[in-house]
Amino acid sequence: MRMRFEPEDEDAFHARRDELGEQFAGWLNTHDVPGDPDDAGLLMDWKWGYGDGALDHWRIADVDEFLLEWCPRKLSADPQDCAGIPATVAAFVEFLAHTGTLAGGDPPSRIRAHCERSRNRFVEEMGNPANFGMAKSLFAGAGGIGPGEPGSTEDLDAVFSRMTEQSPGVLDQLRELFDDEGDDSDGPLRIGPVRVPDDDAVHAAAASAPLLRTIRALADYCAEPGRTLTAKGNLRLADARHLVEALSTGDDPTFGGRRKLTSADELPTLSWYVHLAVGSGAVRRHKGKLVAVARFAALDAVAAHDKIFRTAVESGVGIRRVPLLDMIEPAGDLLDGCVIVHLVELLHGDAETDELIETARRTVLPPLGGAAMFIDELVVSTVREQLERLVSLGAVQIVDRESSYCDDCDEAHEIGGRVSLTPVGVRQAVLLAREGGIEVAERVDPAEAGPGQILDLVGATDPTEWMADARTWFAAQPDPGAATVALAAAALDGNRESIVAMAGLQALEDLAGDAAVEAVRPHLKGPHDGIVLNWMAEQGAIDPDTVDPTRFLCGLVDVLAAALDAAGAEEVVAMVDAGGRSGPQELVGALWRLDHPRVADVLEAVGSQHSVKAVAKAARKALVQHRSMLADRAAQAR
Repeated sequence: MRMRFEPEDEDAFHARRDELGEQFAGWLNTHDVPGDPDDAGLLMDWKWGYGDGALDHWRIADVDEFLLEWCPRKLSADPQDCAGIPATVAAFVEFLAHTGTLAGGDPPSRIRAHCERSRNRFVEEMGNPANFGMAKSLFAGAGGIGPGEPGSTEDLDAVFSRMTEQSPGVLDQLRELFDDEGDDSDGPLRIGPVRVPDDDAVHAAAASAPLLRTIRALADYCAEPGRTLTAKGNLRLADARHLVEALSTGDDPTFGGRRKLTSADELPTLSWYVHLAVGSGAVRRHKGKLVAVARFAALDAVAAHDKIFRTAVESGVGIRRVPLLDMIEPAGDLLDGCVIVHLVELLHGDAETDELIETARRTVLPPLGGAAMFIDELVVSTVREQLERLVSLGAVQIVDRESSYCDDCDEAHEIGGRVSLTPVGVRQAVLLAREGGIEVAERVDPAEAGPGQILDLVGATDPTEWMADARTWFAAQPDPGAATVALAAAALDGNRESIVAMAGLQALEDLAGDAAVEAVRPHLKGPHDGIVLNWMAEQGAIDPDTVDPTRFLCGLVDVLAAALDAAGAEEVVAMVDAGGRSGPQELVGALWRLDHPRVADVLEAVGSQHSVKAVAKAARKALVQHRSMLADRAAQAR
């Protein structure tokens, strides 16, 4: 029975964890022992994701790391609600021993006694704000959530809920960015389509992230037997000074010559690096030392980056150097949450640094009332710092920056610039958005897409960009003739909207030339007969005089209605003026007798928007006639 798992054994681990969880639940009931199978699952997740992956080997040191370090930092729940976790840990080890699956470690009786002694301290640590990162602080403010892995759907949803509670304008800003039409205000936010980079691009971006290299270097420095820590759990001063130089943290251990360094936690950037290393599982505190974790070293660049990035986002990315941010509620939490907002915002496209600063201002300052005036400049400096951290994480890049002299530090700084997501930044932003309840549509690589996937993007991307994707798709097809037939079939499928059918026909005309006509001809009298009929007439492939006039007019209404939905009444007016052998006045006058569900929409558009009074009047008259005809038919039907 397998009980030990490597980082790449995800499927096998989850299957075994679920099996053990069910067995543990039955064991608890049979033996009447207090415990929670869900908490045991959390314990196993920690052992695999952050420990040594050995589910059959438990030591008191493992218990302490889980109960007193990981849980207080990661779990977002009321301390009293999770007070039973130590008992579950003890019961789980006893269960393993009773079922013959415990292979080593400290005796279950010692672990039981230690868990019981540690319960009160565990509850205290769970409620200690010093242990809270950004995510836990926000989750607690949102009412608390049940235990879960960092970055779960509930976690990010709670972040957005907390931010919305404190600053109601956050969702309005995001809707303004992503829901251009501004309708469906109670529905989910939608972004996209977003061009998701391929795996090679994501891997390359993750591997080149400066912070990934830094955390790996820090872990290498802490290779077995590790680096001795002080009684307070900090690096010794000699190690701290060495790492400031080796990792180029930018910290000043001399404080400008004003005083001596007394503790490693006085070095903010190095402290952040250590926080990332511990939180991501690159190193662990064990028996008074900071020791590298071999399992993290075995992770590939993307998996390692995921752990570092999530730890960074949960702690707010930037370092708060000014206590004022923590004193004015909810400024600090909202600024931390702005990191997520900015990443999601950048999925919509590149943004100027000043635009992101303004987003933060609109998020953070309104809820503060009169206190806002005291921290406006802090908001600006914090956002700039957050962006620098995101650059070091490899998530964003900034171009076109300007040099600005700072009177305070007597140095020049790079400010401003245009911010965009890197491939690994896109990956992380999409994950964060989806976990926060935001729908993200993906824009596929056109060279690897099917015709249906290309057509799915009609209306979701700029028409010029969509046509460029269609050309790329067509050029990648080995058989142009077969591609033409396939695109025609996909565009004219009965499940496609009229505007998609029209876009597909336009693409076929551009891509396949004369061959498009024969690919489209079989779709006459199909679901989009009217659109096909008019398109064939435009191509000179069919004589309108050979077609029943009513059928032809109904097809024209299909075209006009699609144009109305896609571009508005002005486009309908332009098409009415340009189309047909008769003039626009005669055309609208002929439409009212048609039994077509969109006739009224088309006539109303022409009647309200046409600049020629006679045509507008004719359309309004035809609309009255059409509605009267429908009323008469309804009366006769009764």
